[in-house]
Amino acid sequence: MKNIFSLFILLISFQQLTAQQKKDEPHYIRDHANKMIYFSVEEGVAANGPVEVLNLRNKELTKVPEGIDQFTELKFLSLMKNQLTDLDPAIFDCLQLTEVNFRQNKIEEMPKKVGQLKEVELFNASRNQLKILPEEIGELGKVQIMLVGRNSLIELPKTIGNLSTLRTLEAEENKLTRLPKSIGDLKDLVLLNLSLNEFAVFPTSICQLKNLENLNLDKNQVKTLPEDIKKMKNLITFTISDNNISSLPDNMVKLKSLELLNLANNELTELPEKIDKWKNLSTLILTGNKFSEAEKKRIKAELPAVDVRF
Repeated sequence: MKNIFSLFILLISFQQLTAQQKKDEPHYIRDHANKMIYFSVEEGVAANGPVEVLNLRNKELTKVPEGIDQFTELKFLSLMKNQLTDLDPAIFDCLQLTEVNFRQNKIEEMPKKVGQLKEVELFNASRNQLKILPEEIGELGKVQIMLVGRNSLIELPKTIGNLSTLRTLEAEENKLTRLPKSIGDLKDLVLLNLSLNEFAVFPTSICQLKNLENLNLDKNQVKTLPEDIKKMKNLITFTISDNNISSLPDNMVKLKSLELLNLANNELTELPEKIDKWKNLSTLILTGNKFSEAEKKRIKAELPAVDVRF
């Protein structure tokens, strides 16, 4: 029964995040009905016209095929699901790229030339073996979605704060223990996923993200939440289950946009007073905490229209 409930919670969070991503997605070149898709460099070379979409997904590649850089009008490149351990820097001479997908390889290092992709809107390097990202990542001046989850990242570059157009940042399942202060400069950021990392302290720079709507810090080691969390007035989904939180700041009730709050599997014994200010809250997950029966009764009484789960 516990596993079924966990799946239910994950489904709620996934639906929230997916809906947000669909709203934020750029208008991809590959979605145009009249765009020819090429599945090898050879096909592209033999083409009569410009090559804009090159899909080299799932081809068991151990190295990047030579010749990609000759496609000067290339906008979409996928090298997803191969066996690449490194990337040929020549890829980044395709200066018109708007989407690059390196997901699910074995890439250990991102070339510094990645900073040349001034037009890229979606950058996907998730499920690799990256430990760091180069400072040049901060030069991706049009990027809206950055997916770097399921690597071995120990830090994010300070220059990430330069990504003024970034709306989605997914860095889940890494080895992050802190964030650069510059993360607070991402004023357009709407979705931030930091689950399954190694944060012992809530990164206070996140509190500067006043337009953030979805925040996931599940499965870290956070013990307390900062008073400045009250600044995140647009937060709709906040999930911070499976941490070590024993209390919430009183001013957390000022997060009036909250619709889903997941605090499961922490060390809570009570919630702040005046939780009835969460006027938009529809789902509150409190399983795996240490609430008394009296506190459970109070919470339900103050939130009669909310689906509260103990």
